[in-house]
Amino acid sequence: MKRIALVAALLLVGVAAANADVSHYTNLLKQPRGDDALNADGAYCDQRLGPVRNGTATSAAYKRCMRSRGWRYDYTRVEKTWIDPDTGDRCHDILGGFGSVCGNF
Repeated sequence: MKRIALVAALLLVGVAAANADVSHYTNLLKQPRGDDALNADGAYCDQRLGPVRNGTATSAAYKRCMRSRGWRYDYTRVEKTWIDPDTGDRCHDILGGFGSVCGNF
């Protein structure tokens, strides 16, 4: 019985501690660009400098790379996430907690 309680406690701590850093950038170019362009430019900087890891600050070199691609770094927000046991996708709350969205992001 103690073993089951310990495993349950460890699982709850692991789920509660799951977070994802979400960085926000502003488009500096005159033409409108969407998330596809932002993701492509982020992938370019990831290849050159390595991806920004959760829980670490965005480096000045990474910010310069994104700026050279026409994006200004604004801020990073920590977002609570969890793993959907049915699909294995990472999920997070939307609509102030009245809904959720899941995916491989």
